Amino acid sequence: MTLTSTGKGARARDSLTPNSPFRFRCHPGVGCFTTCCRDVNIFLTPYDILRIKRRLNISSEQFLSQYTVTLIPKTSGFPLVVLKMRQDKQKTCPFVGRSGCSIYEDRPWSCRMYPLDRGEQDGQFHRIADPSVCLGLKEKETRKVRDYFHDQGIDPYEEMEVALRKLTSDPRLSREMIENQEIQEMLRMALYDLDRFRRFVFESRFLDIFQVDEETVERIREDDFELMKLAHRWLEFGLISGDAFKIREDILTKAKRERDRGRAADDSPGDER
Repeated sequence: MTLTSTGKGARARDSLTPNSPFRFRCHPGVGCFTTCCRDVNIFLTPYDILRIKRRLNISSEQFLSQYTVTLIPKTSGFPLVVLKMRQDKQKTCPFVGRSGCSIYEDRPWSCRMYPLDRGEQDGQFHRIADPSVCLGLKEKETRKVRDYFHDQGIDPYEEMEVALRKLTSDPRLSREMIENQEIQEMLRMALYDLDRFRRFVFESRFLDIFQVDEETVERIREDDFELMKLAHRWLEFGLISGDAFKIREDILTKAKRERDRGRAADDSPGDER
């Protein structure tokens, strides 16, 4: 899954590693300040949505409805969420004003990465902007790529992305497109709509079916980050590996009893005429 942003004038240049020197500085004094926040596709990660909806103090459902569009790629059927731009001529990010980003401390992963993006190999990066467009690339300040990412607060985003990548890159998911709309909606809920997923866990038979220890149950009542981890495990159970969750013994016993009863009925002699 690619979760990044692209904009006009962007093009891949320079293969960089975490130790590569990187010349860049963005500040209100550069002539292009906030222009990279216009007419751009920003794909949001689940962790992006968690951070921003908490920042805005609204539910995940409200955030998704008001600020995003959900796309279902024909190649995978795996839901992607894109930030909805303003309906002005410049198609500006809804969180950007004259003084800059109003959610800067909780801005999305792709905004933190800019003007870099991942390369095709692990530990490889490249520029997605040109100095003629992004004047910050002409600034004198130089740092190593890894130091720039640290300053941008990338680490917790990367940690959450590892768990998501484990799910989305599994070859068992890439063999065929997910066409079932109910499964697509299940994915959207568990990945992006955590408040609804929490209701699903506590108001359905979820905890009656799956073995979830009491400590985890108490944590996920309030802790969105723990809830996100549980959601990933649930998706892994349903889509990839049945070992990700354990089903309660009484449920397994009941299912076995019903199977045995069905077999017995099949083996009984029918009416002979």
